[in-house]
Amino acid sequence: MIIDTNFKELKERAYQQAKKMVDNGLYSRFGLSLNQRIDKALLGCLGELAFEEFLKQNNVSYSLDTSDFTKTNSDEYDFLINEKKIDVKVAKKTTQRPPNDNWTYGYPEEQNPSSKDFVVVGWIDFNNEVIGFYGWIKGSQIAKYTVVTHNSFAGYKYMTPNHEFKWGAMNKDFDALIQTLKN
Repeated sequence: MIIDTNFKELKERAYQQAKKMVDNGLYSRFGLSLNQRIDKALLGCLGELAFEEFLKQNNVSYSLDTSDFTKTNSDEYDFLINEKKIDVKVAKKTTQRPPNDNWTYGYPEEQNPSSKDFVVVGWIDFNNEVIGFYGWIKGSQIAKYTVVTHNSFAGYKYMTPNHEFKWGAMNKDFDALIQTLKN
C-alpha cells in the first residue's frame, strides 16, 4: 500500500522532528555520530508521519506517544488507538525490486514486541520519493520468532539482536487493521 502524500514536505517535517528528538536526548544504542542519529531518527519519523496520514485519510482517531526525551530515552509506542498500542517500523528500500514476502524484518528484541498490540511494517524509497506499508502483525506474534544477529534474507548484521520474521508473515489487509483499531 503506497501512501498518497507530499514526500518532500513530509521529509522536511520528519527532519525537524528527528532533529528535535536527538537534541532532546533520544537514546542512541548504536554509538552513531550526531548526523547518523538524525538520519536514523528521520527514517522512523518519516514512517510515523506517513502512517499518521493514512490514519487521517481513514478517519481514525488516535493519540501519539509524546515522550519527553529529556526525561526518558525511548517511547512506549507510536500511536494509541482505542487502548491499542501501535508501533510503526520502516526500512530504507535500497533495491529497484518491489518488497516481497521473502524479505525478512528484524524487530529489536530490546523494544519488547509483546508490549505492542500491533506493528506496522513498511519501506521508504528515497530515490523515487515513495513511502509504502507492506503489512501488519501482532507484537505477541513477533515475540515468538527467533532472535538473530544477522538478516537471513539480505545477510547484513543487525545492530542489536532482533526477532526476525518474513514479510509474508504479515497481514496485508489494511481495511481489517482499520476495523480492528476502530473496535
